[in-house]
Amino acid sequence: MTSARPRGPVPLLMFFLQLSATTAWLSPNAFHHERLKEFRWGTGVSNSRASPSSAVSSRSTTRRLFGGRGGTGTMALEPDNPTFVLTVLGDLHLDPADMRAHEEARDQIVHQMEAEAFLMETENMHVVSLGDLGAYGSAGTTECFRVAREYLDGFHAPVDIVSGNHDLEGLGEFATDRENLAAFQAAFDKESPQFSAVIAEKTLCLGLSTVRFRDAEGSSHEVFIDEAQMRWFEQQLAAHSAEDGWKVMVFSHAPPMGSGLRVVQGVHIKNQCAWLNHSVGDRERRYFLRMCRKYGHIKAWFSGHFHLSHDYEDSISVVDGCAFVQVGVIGEKSTRDGRRQTRLVRGTAECLQVYTVSHHVKGAADARLDVTLNYDDPTHPVIAHGHEDYDHSSWFSAYLPEEEDGCYLDHTQLASDAGGTAIASHSEDVRCWWHMRDGRVLGVHDGMVVEYDQELLAPIGVVRDREQLKGREVVVIEGGDAVMLVPREGGAGDASSSSSSSSSSSGDVEVIHPNAKGGYSTVFQRNKAVRTKEMEREEMAQQWMRKNRS
Repeated sequence: MTSARPRGPVPLLMFFLQLSATTAWLSPNAFHHERLKEFRWGTGVSNSRASPSSAVSSRSTTRRLFGGRGGTGTMALEPDNPTFVLTVLGDLHLDPADMRAHEEARDQIVHQMEAEAFLMETENMHVVSLGDLGAYGSAGTTECFRVAREYLDGFHAPVDIVSGNHDLEGLGEFATDRENLAAFQAAFDKESPQFSAVIAEKTLCLGLSTVRFRDAEGSSHEVFIDEAQMRWFEQQLAAHSAEDGWKVMVFSHAPPMGSGLRVVQGVHIKNQCAWLNHSVGDRERRYFLRMCRKYGHIKAWFSGHFHLSHDYEDSISVVDGCAFVQVGVIGEKSTRDGRRQTRLVRGTAECLQVYTVSHHVKGAADARLDVTLNYDDPTHPVIAHGHEDYDHSSWFSAYLPEEEDGCYLDHTQLASDAGGTAIASHSEDVRCWWHMRDGRVLGVHDGMVVEYDQELLAPIGVVRDREQLKGREVVVIEGGDAVMLVPREGGAGDASSSSSSSSSSSGDVEVIHPNAKGGYSTVFQRNKAVRTKEMEREEMAQQWMRKNRS
């Protein structure tokens, strides 16, 4: 884990492509960790709550739970107690035909929560689900929500939830995103997509939900936070200010751009659905990190989406005093690296401590301390252990510009010394950067052309991939006015150049033009709802032909 910076000569992000499920995971004995004592919840605590935002003056109040189909009791909240235990669940993808792994994991989590609450002498326990509730093929349906509700009820603690991209994927049941979202909210007693919950003294949790799938302009799997939630978010931050002693944790299905998390899949970058509001526009995707910089009492931001574990470098990253925390998965079918993990958070008046519960470890899963975030020194997290080494050849890299890179151009230098022309080889060893005259940032590395956000210097998307760049060189001419691909000197160009409307070719020379939004990245994945309708029409046409032209 490192403290990421918006600029500087250090690698920023590493994007995971593929790691074998047989890769060895870190043994809990390989580094310091805390073993929590066994404890089971006493009979004096019941299982529901009243509104967490209601005004209280006594030592203990009550909070409403999700569950209780026939009505519930109460679970105590100690509003004057700053200590709490929080569980953050990543993408669940529950399959009602195979719930064993999820039920075992829930038992482990409840055990750890209750043990830690006992040791901390607190009744403040909370659970947050980061969405993507259903298995592939049933996600986003009423039945999916019912199964998830029943599963989450089993934690016997207050639960809040945000929607993920798959939670609005009920294409066969709901005609619109509005209908799908309404069903999601109804299933979990939500009056709005977002949530706000006080879980301890001066400790606020804020959740942001995606609200579109069918209506997405590009990939349906982009996690889109609308303007209404963005306004609400800043209102909540202003109303619960640092001056009044508030500490805030934020929850969303995907992380914000500029978070510095490395455990990101390359496919999410290529399809422009890795970050919140990834493809919407410059202001919309930069908004969230700007809020973190403006409101320093945002202490932590939890996200899932990538189905990757907590054992890699920068699965937790600190930017401007805010810790961005990647959350793994529980399900055996949804893990992409063979590891199944959940985050446990321990809060006190002085700090946050983030733990990992590893469900893939045989026997009782201990809680492994990963990092301590001290409120009085937020930019210097205390890391509990190192990270494992890994095969870098199986990762997709993205970097911050370094002055020793070839063709390095800063904001004041728009062309190299070579007569206004800069050339980058297709070789995977080459790393070059340009600020185009229109302000856009292009990088060439690992045999690809990648567009970066000029403010956050985080990757937006792939302009040309390895196959499209094979046998070619990237040429930036006239001080950044134009970029083109030309055959490598001494070699033939690749005839498989992109047919994107954002480019034009003359022989083997391809000029890359800005796209409709002014950037250069290519949309590789179209809206799923549109593609599904197209396939349905194609099938109808084929059926007609078989019936009438056989």
